[in-house]
Amino acid sequence: MKKTLEMSKVMVVSFQSLTADSGQGMARLGHALSKELHKRGMLKTFVVHSKGKHDAPFPSEPVSKWSRLYLFALNKLDKIFKFPVHRFRFTQELLFDWFCAKKLDRSVKVLFSTQPYLKRTFKKAQQLGIKTFLLSGTPEDNYIYKLVTEEKKFIGTNETDAYTYDRRNKYFNESMKYLDVVVGFFPNVYQTYVDSEAFTGECVNLSGHILPNIPPYSLEEREINTSQFAIGYLAYTAILKGLHYLLEAWKQLQEEDTIPNATLVIGGPTHPTINEYINKHYKNLNGVSYKGQVNNIPEFMQGLDLFVVPSLIDAGPLSALEAAHYAIPVLITENCGSAELLERGEGGAYTIPIRDVAAIKEKILFAYNNRTANHQKGLIAKENLDNYSFEEYINNLGNFLEERANEQ
Repeated sequence: MKKTLEMSKVMVVSFQSLTADSGQGMARLGHALSKELHKRGMLKTFVVHSKGKHDAPFPSEPVSKWSRLYLFALNKLDKIFKFPVHRFRFTQELLFDWFCAKKLDRSVKVLFSTQPYLKRTFKKAQQLGIKTFLLSGTPEDNYIYKLVTEEKKFIGTNETDAYTYDRRNKYFNESMKYLDVVVGFFPNVYQTYVDSEAFTGECVNLSGHILPNIPPYSLEEREINTSQFAIGYLAYTAILKGLHYLLEAWKQLQEEDTIPNATLVIGGPTHPTINEYINKHYKNLNGVSYKGQVNNIPEFMQGLDLFVVPSLIDAGPLSALEAAHYAIPVLITENCGSAELLERGEGGAYTIPIRDVAAIKEKILFAYNNRTANHQKGLIAKENLDNYSFEEYINNLGNFLEERANEQ
């Protein structure tokens, strides 16, 4: 006999914090899902790292009544001692896991998490007979570890970061032993878990996207630029963002003098290691402007004719969707989850392999020499974005969890 929905209580978990009407990062998805599950009578509670005095329209709670206090204390200590970022984050993840495990009891039937570093929590769930689901906002850690290690060798650095921190990677692999199901939120995330040696459970491909929260934009404001041609890039540039491949392509295009009157506009801060590499190899490139921190996204995007996302791996870069919102065609690698949405229908993106300088050059040249076709690709990207419904995705995810909960 199927269990009733009243008995199929789901605890939703997010490492990020709850805000007044949503959440930070993947907590946005957790917030929307919790609201949907509560409507269905399935939600037990939404557990986040911290929350203020505001109340959500469904049961929600911090992972510990002390979490705001210890997070405040940790941040104060970090300002004094300047802890390595990877150790500081892992410490917070360990504390979150410790307290999260204490939230579990036999009234919980399903644990749904957007956080993979939950060895204690997943293990206790298994002991209590609780079915565990992970919808990760990032690809499988061992896959990222391999990519980062290769890239560090390429640029000549041995610096440790969150994804090459062995203790954290080990904790991830140990967590995977107790996990039942991975829900692939992006196609690339799904595939890395299918190929994973650390996770041997069930993988479910249920692709979705978190949309950027930006003002409406009318296509009437978008015209073809026949004189200048501006190419944009926007990110906090760490090693996996692949900016150095874009700069190498730009360097070659400048040497070949094939794109006169074109400019490359780079926005966002840069990690010191990448900044050192760029200064060493690409310091004096013509036609490149560095904007640093960009606070006005609409102004930045609307000045572009092409937006480039050369990431080696990126689950769902919002910048690609922000560009599409303004009908800017996007040149994006196949290892970016956002490509799935932009490519729908007639295709609103130029999708290329990672680390492929020749492909970057080829697509930039095509966009430059075919302004009308390039403009049309941007219109398709916006149409794909406008036709996507996050609410529909959350409803489908709710249906999936309801079905699985009733299998218990």
